[in-house]
Amino acid sequence: MRNRLIALSLGAVLLASTSACTTTGSTTTFNTQALSSDAAAIAYAVQAIESIPDLESHLSATDKATFDNLIAQIKSVTAQVAANSNGSITVTTGRDWAKSLGTDLQTLLAIATPIVKVYSPSTATYMSTVSAMIPLVEALAGVTAAPFAGTTQAPELIRARIYQGI
Repeated sequence: MRNRLIALSLGAVLLASTSACTTTGSTTTFNTQALSSDAAAIAYAVQAIESIPDLESHLSATDKATFDNLIAQIKSVTAQVAANSNGSITVTTGRDWAKSLGTDLQTLLAIATPIVKVYSPSTATYMSTVSAMIPLVEALAGVTAAPFAGTTQAPELIRARIYQGI
């Protein structure tokens, strides 16, 4: 009986994570309540990372170009969510846009974190808090098989820590 209850609960979670979206070709429509909250937290985090003193001055020319491109891509996707958070959103960014957003954020953190650890050690914990958003967004968009597998923290707690700032 207990196993059936666990299986039923897991099935409900998986169904909820994928039933809130529909995909047609390269266009996906999502229920935006949780997604909007996560996207806003990511946008805030990217802005905070971008404003870390001396971060950009320690980037190589290649890393600076990559960093700037990633920030632009992340801001574009989060702006689409923010502009259309009236209950649902249609995003036309190709397949796996949420996975791409997670990958872009992960790459941005990979570039920034080593520099932050050296020049702003107190900010390093903020970087790991921001990285905890990646599995949450991917789970909400249904691009990972196990929702919240990469974190043991509640999404609300992660967002609150991001908004606390650096």
